[in-house]
Amino acid sequence: MGTHSIYTQKAPIQTITADSKTKHLVSADVSTIRLIIEGTLAQAKNRSSAVALLLQAVDSLSRFPSVFTDGHQLADILRHCVENAVPFLLDDYWPSLAALSAFARNANPHISQPARALLPPLLTRLSEEKQKPSEGLFTFATVNLAALGASNIDHSSAGTLASVNMGLAEQFLSANSHMSTADIISNYAKQQRQTTAQPDGLNNAADSGDDKRQQSVLGVDDVAKAIAVIASNYGEEFKCDANSFAATINNYNSGISWEEVIYKLPYSNLHVKDESGAMFIIKVFLAATAGQNRPFPYSLMYEIWPDAPAQVSFLRNMLRSQAAAPYLLDKHMPTVTTDPLDLLYKVYQPEFTRILASPWNSLSLILVLSHLLDSKASDEARALLEAGIAQEPLLVTLALARLKIQHPRLQALLQHNVARFLKREFSHYGLFFELFRICERKMMLAFFCNIHRKDSSFSRYILDVLVDLGMANELLLVPKRDDIMMLDFIVEMAVFASRRGILVFDTWFPGLLTELGSDMLHASLEILHSKLQLEAARQRGEDKGIAAYSSAELTVMFKALGVVSMSPNNTANLKALYAQFVELTAELERTENERSIEEGQIEKEAESLFLRLYRGELSVEQMADTLEELRDSLRVFMRKTYAHVIQYPLEEFSFFDNYPEKELTITGQLVGTLIQRHMLSPASEPAILEMLVKALQSPTSSKSFNFGMTALQACLYRIEQLPVFCTTLYQIPVFQQHQQQNSTSAVKLVQSIINSAMPTRSAQTSAEQARLGATPDLMGNRLGVFGAGGIAETQQVFQSIVPPPLPELGEASAAPVEETRDKIQFAMNNLARNNLSEKMAEVDKVLQPKHFEWFSQDIVVNRASQEPNYHALYLQFVEALERPLLIKCILRETLSSIYRLLNAESTVNSSRDRSYLKNLGAWLGGMTLARDQPILRENVSFKDLLCEGYSCNRLIVAIPFVCKVLEQAARSTVFHPPNPWLMSIMGVLAELYATANLKLNLTFEIEVLCKALDLDVKAITPTAILGRAPARNAIDALATDLSKATVGADKAPLINTEAVQMPVITGADITVDIMGVLTQHASFHAAESVFSQPTMKKIFYMLTERMIREIIPIHVARSIYVAVSCTRDTIQKDFCGEPNEEHVHRAAQVMARGLAGALAVSLCRDQLKSQLYQTMRVFLIRHSLAEQTANSVAVGLVADNLDLACAIAEKEAIERASQQIDAVLNEAYVARKRTRERTGQPFYDLGQYGRLMYPAEFPEVLKVRLNGLQAGHLRIYEDFTQIPHFFSQIGNVNEEEELGVAQSLEQFVQIMGELERIIAAAGIDVTLSQLPAQHEACLYARDILVRAARVAQMDDAVLDMAQALVSSLYRAETRLGVDLYVLLLARVCEMSARVAREVTSWLAYADDARKYNVAATLALINEGLISAEDEDELLARQIDAGRAGAAEFASRLLRRAGRDAFSRTAQSLARATQGGQQAGYRQMLLSWTRVYEHPAAGDTELETLVQQLQQQVALKDTGVAAAFFRAGVEAAVAGFEGALPGTERGGFQVADALVRLVVCLARSGEGLQPARMFVSSVALVAVHMHATRPETFGAYQRVIFRLLVGLLNEAHTAHRSGDSALEGTEALLAETLLLLAPTHVPGLAFVWLQLAAHRYLLPQLVSSRAGWEQAASLLETQLRFIQPFVERGLVGEGVKLLYRGTVCVVLVVLHDYPEFLAAHALRLSDAVPVGCVQLRNLLLSAYPRAMRLPEPLTPNLKIDLLPEISQTPEIPYDHTAPLPQGLREELDKFMGTQKPEDFAASVLDRIRTEDAGYDVAAVNAFVLHALVRMAQADEGSAQEEAQRVVLDLLREVLDKADAEGRYLVANAVANQLRFPSAHTYLASRLVLALFAKSTEPVRECISRVLVERILVNRPFPWGLLVTLIELLRNPYYAFWTHDFTRASPQIADILAAVAKSVHPTEAAAAPPPAATQAQ
Repeated sequence: MGTHSIYTQKAPIQTITADSKTKHLVSADVSTIRLIIEGTLAQAKNRSSAVALLLQAVDSLSRFPSVFTDGHQLADILRHCVENAVPFLLDDYWPSLAALSAFARNANPHISQPARALLPPLLTRLSEEKQKPSEGLFTFATVNLAALGASNIDHSSAGTLASVNMGLAEQFLSANSHMSTADIISNYAKQQRQTTAQPDGLNNAADSGDDKRQQSVLGVDDVAKAIAVIASNYGEEFKCDANSFAATINNYNSGISWEEVIYKLPYSNLHVKDESGAMFIIKVFLAATAGQNRPFPYSLMYEIWPDAPAQVSFLRNMLRSQAAAPYLLDKHMPTVTTDPLDLLYKVYQPEFTRILASPWNSLSLILVLSHLLDSKASDEARALLEAGIAQEPLLVTLALARLKIQHPRLQALLQHNVARFLKREFSHYGLFFELFRICERKMMLAFFCNIHRKDSSFSRYILDVLVDLGMANELLLVPKRDDIMMLDFIVEMAVFASRRGILVFDTWFPGLLTELGSDMLHASLEILHSKLQLEAARQRGEDKGIAAYSSAELTVMFKALGVVSMSPNNTANLKALYAQFVELTAELERTENERSIEEGQIEKEAESLFLRLYRGELSVEQMADTLEELRDSLRVFMRKTYAHVIQYPLEEFSFFDNYPEKELTITGQLVGTLIQRHMLSPASEPAILEMLVKALQSPTSSKSFNFGMTALQACLYRIEQLPVFCTTLYQIPVFQQHQQQNSTSAVKLVQSIINSAMPTRSAQTSAEQARLGATPDLMGNRLGVFGAGGIAETQQVFQSIVPPPLPELGEASAAPVEETRDKIQFAMNNLARNNLSEKMAEVDKVLQPKHFEWFSQDIVVNRASQEPNYHALYLQFVEALERPLLIKCILRETLSSIYRLLNAESTVNSSRDRSYLKNLGAWLGGMTLARDQPILRENVSFKDLLCEGYSCNRLIVAIPFVCKVLEQAARSTVFHPPNPWLMSIMGVLAELYATANLKLNLTFEIEVLCKALDLDVKAITPTAILGRAPARNAIDALATDLSKATVGADKAPLINTEAVQMPVITGADITVDIMGVLTQHASFHAAESVFSQPTMKKIFYMLTERMIREIIPIHVARSIYVAVSCTRDTIQKDFCGEPNEEHVHRAAQVMARGLAGALAVSLCRDQLKSQLYQTMRVFLIRHSLAEQTANSVAVGLVADNLDLACAIAEKEAIERASQQIDAVLNEAYVARKRTRERTGQPFYDLGQYGRLMYPAEFPEVLKVRLNGLQAGHLRIYEDFTQIPHFFSQIGNVNEEEELGVAQSLEQFVQIMGELERIIAAAGIDVTLSQLPAQHEACLYARDILVRAARVAQMDDAVLDMAQALVSSLYRAETRLGVDLYVLLLARVCEMSARVAREVTSWLAYADDARKYNVAATLALINEGLISAEDEDELLARQIDAGRAGAAEFASRLLRRAGRDAFSRTAQSLARATQGGQQAGYRQMLLSWTRVYEHPAAGDTELETLVQQLQQQVALKDTGVAAAFFRAGVEAAVAGFEGALPGTERGGFQVADALVRLVVCLARSGEGLQPARMFVSSVALVAVHMHATRPETFGAYQRVIFRLLVGLLNEAHTAHRSGDSALEGTEALLAETLLLLAPTHVPGLAFVWLQLAAHRYLLPQLVSSRAGWEQAASLLETQLRFIQPFVERGLVGEGVKLLYRGTVCVVLVVLHDYPEFLAAHALRLSDAVPVGCVQLRNLLLSAYPRAMRLPEPLTPNLKIDLLPEISQTPEIPYDHTAPLPQGLREELDKFMGTQKPEDFAASVLDRIRTEDAGYDVAAVNAFVLHALVRMAQADEGSAQEEAQRVVLDLLREVLDKADAEGRYLVANAVANQLRFPSAHTYLASRLVLALFAKSTEPVRECISRVLVERILVNRPFPWGLLVTLIELLRNPYYAFWTHDFTRASPQIADILAAVAKSVHPTEAAAAPPPAATQAQ
């Protein structure tokens, strides 16, 4: 929409015609234009049109400024347009608002200024305006106002706004409207310009530009601000149609990015107030992007907004809106995905499906809420999070667990929620723990352990969850050493499990102790200690609970620990614990048996529970909770009662038909709940399930059937955990009839379980067809170059590729006619980049959808597979056709072709076919990854494909294909590294690269891929998934194998049922000593003459060994696989009822060994025979034997030695099979042993037993029984021992004659000489891995080991060989030499333990410079001969010791190996480097010291030296300055340390010089920065010395004091002389002292106090109010340091000295600076220990110096008449800071409303500490704030009311508090009795009123607080004296009549003394002590 369309628009009605008015317009003046505008506006059809015309007019004028030579006239016209048009429009509100808002944004001030003046009064009418605007005007006005509301208007957008206005005009003008004002003024402007134009026509370009100018559009910011305005005000009174709004904006700017608009909303003052406003945003986006399939950018919610409250409001309203939920699903970071769906039970799946679609299923949401908890909207965010927990507790809790956010609130919330799930307070708790286990199993166990330790009452709930999840057996029966840290938790679970019959604790704990050994001794002793302490506390009455363990359970633990060997210390601890146990046993046993256990009484107790249940006194859930407590109780009576209740339904089942309906229904619900909660023991649960089956087999109209259905309905969540029970139910005919008639939820669930376990045949068939990609052959020869063999003819090895189905084309596929085919193929054959468009057009004309499949086959089979260089061209051609269905067809054909090639046998053998496969891999990657399109896992699973290739030995086709596909990821912007999908596949390739012994070409493929992706294959973390066989289909097993099983066999088999893995064996893996066997047993009877020479025999041995290593590995592996698989399956079936693991082990061994040996011989015998013959024949012919002779000799050699070769294969197979069958059946052995030892019951594999099926005529004697195998059955396995074995002939291989030490060393030297020669000739860069196996170097190396093994005294000879090898190693200069010598050295060490110790000791600890060989060191570490940690530590020590060459060697080593492996060395090297720098700094300081100490050195010399120092050291650099001053401080400390006692100035020369240097630097223009760095360095060195040298730290206090006090003295001197260079030093030192607080550095306590109270520091701080805060902090720090010593009674001589010093400092401050102390007295008193009354009196006695205190003893003193009483004392700090969060607001609210009524009780709870004490500071702050509120109340009734409220509140608090709390509250009130003030007056009135109106204990407490403050030395606070005198004098209070005054003679004497000291009259009034005693 452009403005030129307006200009060309003509209409029949015109104000002035063009012909009649043209000349007039040319000569017209300004007034004429005014008339034109007025006339046009007057005849406008409506107000909207008038607005449009007016905007066009202004736009036209502003675009032709050259029309008028007088700029003033143009401005006048513009102003006239606005001023004359607005009154015309004011009658119509919305057009006026639209026009003015647009004018106000104009860049021309003549337009914008009058519009802005008129806009405010118009906006004030907005709320009153009832006329509904048109959507176009409303949107336009909103956009303009939103932009106008910004702080600064962007005037650069004026042109854009004008064009928008033009667009609005075009939108409003109708087809029959009049000629626009813009046309008239435009023509007028052109005429004017023509008259003034230059001859050269320079202005013509402007004319053409007017007609062709393009319209600009609205900006993203404008639209975002408009949406924000609307959404923020959206509601019932203000609404907007989202569709019209979006359409209007799109008309202005069709290309606007709506995603950017949405993301701009947080920065556009958006603050949504209700759900409709939030939904408006979504509706606008959906309307604007309708038909584009663009998702709503929900991630807007999860970014950090600048306005936190606005974000919380937006989140809250979005989450509340049901309509918004589908658009808020977090697809990037969901809390739960669909992955666990197949792992969950069916009963959980509906709820799981629901939460998947919940907007709370978002980790991002919880993450942003956690961030908002620390923002200014924390309360709102917390409320929203709590709302989320109420709505979706499962998702929120699981998200908190998965995110692992270390936020205190969130951690506490997470633990609280998990506890609530444990107690079943949230619904779907079973699903929560299932998902918790799947996502964060280790964290879940850790949470359980922590919850148990905090509250042991959760133990039974935790065990319920573990049993429900099937984790109880795993945790208890198979504990790991890693679980030692939670052993107390495991033992607790075992105790409860024992009480439930799950295991037998008597055998479990000893077995666990035996298995874990000494690792659990300490933990077991800790458990015993804690349990005995708990029982002792209970017996003392301190804990009303009962001990967690019974006497029998504790006895089991003591007996088991008593027979374990342990250290003397542990033995003593165990004896002490046992002695304590003996003392507690009697009372513990009495508790366990405190009630009679007669059967009749137990039965009555059980009946009473059922009566309460039937009467409604207990609900079913409450009954179940009660039974859980009985089941897990320590008391025998309760456990027997529980057992009787469980037995009750079984006994009453036959009478259920006589039960009333209500009671029977309740019973059914109870039985179902018991099953649901796993409350039935392993012995009782089968009987209960059998009872339910019988009930459901009853007629449907019977009560028993209804009982069964009710129970089944109550245990829905357990049904799928009982597969046999579920299958049995489904087979009940009556149950199936009921299913058809009335499908309850239980019936539907059973049907769903069974149906899902039975895959349909049609589904299998269709899936198979889709996977094979069977489609018609449209090309005549569809397979083309891939061969004629169909896929059905080959074994389908690769199942991980599934081509997608053919897309719906709308018509049947068919090949094109010949003419069309020729055109297409001709175009494709001549396709090039320069004619791409031309050929595409030709093909596009003739290619129809029905031809797509044919075209796909042609381009894939005939082109892409054979022409890899044209892949990019073909892909461009396909994309240019713009046929989406065609691309899908090509992708399908590509995957189908790849599937056929991968599974074709020809591909393995044909390099051509493998080349085709690689080309198709590159084609597939180019179609998908290179264009950022994913390859769906349902089509290709690359990891599974690699595993299939590995398991089937077809990696030769799998790896190149995968690598070619992934190479295309290098061209992708999405799938390049570190994309997780790509890196997971690279991990499998890395595992293959490292472990699969790949051929060179396959490793090369992987390396090429890594290079293309810019990866290092060695840096990729390999996976560990190879060899994992697919698990059996559990659902098929449920539907078939379990269909014949019986109820009760619901235990899953503990035997490993995974498929046996084919072992991977290479020639190097053969364990048999082939060379030794051949040397000992090879026979040469047929060729003695030929092999008479040793050289010929040796060559025969080598050739035969190589041949055997090449042939037998694959056959041995196959024989092991078959033998172990058969053995495992047979043993698991035959021995499922055999509890004796020895029988199982014996049978498995003899069967596996017999089968493996026989199979190995049968498989490899023929190949060995053929290969041995060929090898010997070729060898003999090459050694000049005639061919005929060679043939006969070779046949003889084969006959003599074939059995020997077979024996080697047989022995290898037998030994490996023996090991593997034990590994496969290990769980079966352990399960039998552990079950027998820990439960006392035999183990039966009931799962396997239940799957056994027999033919109808099968003899009973051959069936498996659950009582072990019979002797006849075992004899079958013993027969396997009768298989003859070949390897008996090589059982003992005797070596040749032994060698002497000297002889062996002589031969060793000769071989080493030859070996060194070969290594030198090989080259520098040759490595050992590059040599062939039969290389001379390898043969010589092997010969060395053979000869070493034949030495008689092997240790001595081998040690000499090792020494020679070490010397050769460190002399080696080639990689081959290093590798070979290290390998030889490692093998030599394996031959002798003594040699290994000697060699490793020398290599690790010898101080030899030869060891500084980087290559040798790294090789030794890689081989394991030396430890990297030991080498790191040794090298670090050598560097620290300054060993020559160590640093250089370390630097070279770190460059090769990196710093991670040698962290200590790196640190030492860094220290050594820094040490040189530090030494330089110290030398500079010493030079400075010498100059400073010189008598002739003056200020000039020092200034010169400072300038030189600044040039040498960049002190402006913070890091350099820090290092310099730290070196200086360390030098000062070292100078003090090295000074001789009694020397001049005590070794402080360096310290004094350093301080002087700081002063000189400050005066040189550096300012206070040097001083700051200096004091920071002093603090750092002090803290470091205190931490590292605590024993000797006291000796260094003096030098630290000297450094700091020296700077203080210099600062004081500078102040006196008027030097401002050190201004602020006192504050800096105060900051430093706070860092060095005694609580942090106790060793500096005395120095700290001396510095803090220094005459140059503290007076300077308190002399001005600016320093009061620091001075108060210093005093408070000192008081808090003393506080714990006094409160704990640890008052030694040092503490006393510190206390006296503190008192002296306070006295000085009280005397010299009373105003400071009076202002901060209450703050400091919070830190004073409770017992330090005199020190508190000192603080509270302070009063302003100008105040004159009245005499407290003045008769009839009226303090309310004192003028000071109306003044409030100064409190210069936040006195409410110690209050708990929210308590201040609650107190303020209570002062006004007196609500809530229990506020006093809540106050006591809030001010308590975790250790059940009180927070003294919080108590004082609470009382003080109450007084402040009283003082702030207005005089009169308001103040009286405030006093009454506070009085009542404090009285209630004192009444409800305990003794400690009462004393602290009274003490806090007494603290306010200070100098005359409003607070003192109010506090005095409170004390007296509380005494008069409170209880006797409160009066006594108040008296104690007042009196104890008078008993110490003076001074006393004035208010305290006045209050106490009034209390003693005034008869109203009758002080002496109270009993507590006469409680004891001592109290009476004290009170009499107080009365006498206060006033003699009170002493006379007090009763004498004698009278007190008489009373």
